[in-house]
Amino acid sequence: MQARAADSGQGDQGSPAVRGARVRACGGWLPVAGLFVLSGFFSSALFQDGLAAHKKTPSHRHRSSSIPQIIPQKTGPGSQAGEAEGLYYAGVALHAKGNYEQAVEKFRSALQKRNDFPEARHAMGLALAAQGALDEAINEYRAALDAQPEFAAIHNNLGVALSEKGQLDEAIAAYRHAIRLQPGNAAPHHNLALALEAKNDLDGAVGGYRESLRLQPDNATAHNNLGLVLQKKGLLDEAIGEYRAALRLQAGASAALYSVNLSAALLAKGEVDGAIGAGRTAIRLQPENGDAHYNLGLALKAKGEVEGALAAFREVLKLDPGQGAVHYDVGQLLERAGESGAAIAEYRAMLTYRPTHGPAQEALAVLLQKNGDLDGAIAAYRAALQTAPKSIAAHNNLGVALLTKGRVDEALAAFRTATDLQPADPIAYYNLGEAFSAQQQRGAAIQSYRSYVKLAEAQPDHREKVEAVRKQLAELER
Repeated sequence: MQARAADSGQGDQGSPAVRGARVRACGGWLPVAGLFVLSGFFSSALFQDGLAAHKKTPSHRHRSSSIPQIIPQKTGPGSQAGEAEGLYYAGVALHAKGNYEQAVEKFRSALQKRNDFPEARHAMGLALAAQGALDEAINEYRAALDAQPEFAAIHNNLGVALSEKGQLDEAIAAYRHAIRLQPGNAAPHHNLALALEAKNDLDGAVGGYRESLRLQPDNATAHNNLGLVLQKKGLLDEAIGEYRAALRLQAGASAALYSVNLSAALLAKGEVDGAIGAGRTAIRLQPENGDAHYNLGLALKAKGEVEGALAAFREVLKLDPGQGAVHYDVGQLLERAGESGAAIAEYRAMLTYRPTHGPAQEALAVLLQKNGDLDGAIAAYRAALQTAPKSIAAHNNLGVALLTKGRVDEALAAFRTATDLQPADPIAYYNLGEAFSAQQQRGAAIQSYRSYVKLAEAQPDHREKVEAVRKQLAELER
């Protein structure tokens, strides 16, 4: 997941955790009972889980100032004006301590004493936004701008509230207005970049972050967020450079966040040892960061260190039992280790968390099939095909299970679907030959075996099977 800490113009205000992109390893097919059934990793290419880009929404306070800007104004005539400003400064002090409700009351009292007080309306908007009352905050910001339209900070914070509401076009307009009024302030450039990224304008986001960094080169948050966009664009070397720049500038919990992102980028680049080191750094800085343990688990898994990876994934589940998707990773590792019963339990746990997770359904089905639970395997394959109806592996393996059960017509239908989906895949043609042979359909079996040989003879991992099929064809063609 790729979360964003937003810029307040005052340095980091704290950042939500980020989990880097997940990388899945896969295996090939293996023969079972004379047929071809794809193994538990069942994909001919790298498989990426749909959870790769989970993204947390940063809170309003990560984008705007957590302390209202105090802009001196000439004191109005009379005691009421002096009382209003006293209430305003009292509200500012309460806001600084996090006492937002009490701060709102002070600002309201100030406005009762003096209605033409845009600073108090702006400050009340910030306090309301800090409590999640975004509609009320937007109203206060707009009322403040009616009185003082050249106040750049209010335009910026209006943009923040609009962004939180998902009104991105209006937010972008507000940030750009703030930039026109105060082009040398890094914060609206940074927040504009966040909004542009949310609209998938990655080039615009990169430009916004770079301008923010030109104005404030020591802003670790901006380096981190620029790195995330560069990584999304596939520019891994540049992203890694930005994460490392952030780490040079910031320590503590924020540095743990940047180390998590660095580990994800290094792993995506194939620098496994570097990813392991960055993951361990993140854990040292923030031991309770489940995302750091998760990325470390991915890196150790990529290196083949099964026990270490299992320990890391189990720590994730210990820290946050709600991270049910991790059961899938644990299941894969246990399957590699030959612990099929434990792997089945993990896949079932994953499906309790997400019943429509097709890869877990397929992995569960393959293990059930290997363990002889054909009815369970058939049910799991059918469930997987509800989610991924074009999965060639699931159709093929469903056919194998049905054929083993003697349900030949259903098996033929499954194999034919597999060949329709991928006419160049030899495996289903071989299995079609086996099914036609079971029905004593000699001609159809010969045709299917020939198709298999034609497609598979150039593939080294099919060499032995191709020779066996050629001998089988010679017998059939006599």
